[in-house]
Amino acid sequence: MKLLKTRLSVLVVGTSLMLPAVVGAAPVEDAANSSSTAPETMIISSTVQTNVNGTYVPGIYVTTNDSMVAFIPGGVGLVVVNKGTALPNGAYYVD
Repeated sequence: MKLLKTRLSVLVVGTSLMLPAVVGAAPVEDAANSSSTAPETMIISSTVQTNVNGTYVPGIYVTTNDSMVAFIPGGVGLVVVNKGTALPNGAYYVD
């Protein structure tokens, strides 16, 4: 029983010493490519909408400077995409 208590106490002490190293290993956020801290959202008819460059899009989106609103026909509707995303035929960016 004494051996079990010793092993358990060594495990607890070892874990408590490793915890600060694990917390400090989190990647640093790049300020140049970070998303907006709080996207501007509003609720219309119990549907949450996000303001992306002056256009309200149904849903909650995390936007960056490269975010654009695109209309995709065929039942998809308005979505938020990156500027570099290739759109399908018939789709276009909303100004």
